[in-house]
Amino acid sequence: MSGSAHTPPAWAHNLDAQGFGIFIALIERYFAERHIPAHVKVAEGVVQPEPGAFDHSSVFGLQNVAQSCAQVAIERWPELIAEHFDCIFAVSDDQNALTMDVGNFDKVRERLRSRLYPLDLLHQSVETVHRFGPEGTIEVIVIDLPTTVRTVSRSEARSWAVGMEELFEVGRHNLRRTGRLKDAAVAVRPGVDVHLYYGDPYYAASHALILDAYLPDELPHGALVGLPRRDAMLLHVIRNIGAAEAIGSMLQAIVSMYADGPGSLSANLYWFRHGEFVALPYELDDQVLNISPPADFADLLRHLGESAELS
Repeated sequence: MSGSAHTPPAWAHNLDAQGFGIFIALIERYFAERHIPAHVKVAEGVVQPEPGAFDHSSVFGLQNVAQSCAQVAIERWPELIAEHFDCIFAVSDDQNALTMDVGNFDKVRERLRSRLYPLDLLHQSVETVHRFGPEGTIEVIVIDLPTTVRTVSRSEARSWAVGMEELFEVGRHNLRRTGRLKDAAVAVRPGVDVHLYYGDPYYAASHALILDAYLPDELPHGALVGLPRRDAMLLHVIRNIGAAEAIGSMLQAIVSMYADGPGSLSANLYWFRHGEFVALPYELDDQVLNISPPADFADLLRHLGESAELS
C-alpha cells in the first residue's frame, strides 16, 4: 500500500485533497500496524485484504468512516478509524466477525437480519446474499453481532440448505422482533407532519422493509418515504394536499442527510403504495429542488388539490 495523496473521489467528497491524503495514509497505517495484508482501492472506496488473510473473504467500505472523520477534528481521525475497524477484528466470546463459524444455521438463525445497503455494495463484494430493495438499494442478509454487522456470503448460505425466500423471511422477521423505532414528528404546517424514525444506528432505514408496522390500516393515497442514512427513516402519510409541502421539507432533509452521512443510503424520495416503492425524480439546480413526478403521482396531487378547493 502507498500513502500518496489523491484527489478525493465521489465517495469521499466530504474531504478536501489534503485531508483525503491523510485519511488514506491513516487507513494504510491501521492495517500495516496490525499486520493485515491488504491494499486500498481508492477508486472503489474499499480496503481489500489479500486472499487467505481471513477465513471469510470480504472487502471493507471506506465511505462511512470517511464521512465520520469529516465531521470531527483531524486529531481524532486515528481514534475513529481504529474504533471502526476494531469492532470487526476484535476477538470476543463470539469470535471475530470474519473467522466465526457460521456453518450451523440453527445457531445463527436468530442473529440474521435483513438490512438495506446502497446499490454500490454490489461493486464491492460479489458474495452477498441480496435482492433489490427500493430503487438505489439492495436488501442484504447479515449476521447481527454485538459490535458489528457482517454480511453472509453465498457459499455460506448454500451450506445451510435453506431457500433464499425463507432466508429473507427470517431476516425480516428478526428485524421486526427488535421493536419499533423512536419517533420524532415535525409539523410542516398544522395538520401536516413528517415523522423521523430513529434509534438504531445500523437498521433504522431498513425498517422500510417492514413499513406496514408504521402505517395506518387505511392508506388510500400511500405515503412518502425517505431513507437518506442507515440510521433514519422519514415518513409522511398522504392524506391531503399538504403532501405537496411535505415533499419540499423531506427533500431538503434527504439531500442534506445523504450528503453528510455517515451511513449514506439513498438520495431518493419514494412514494409507497400497494406495497411498492416508486422513486419520485428530482433535480437540485443552484440549491433549488425541482421535482418531476410520474403521471399517476401528479394526478394524485391534482386530485388532492381539487378536493381541498371544494372543502
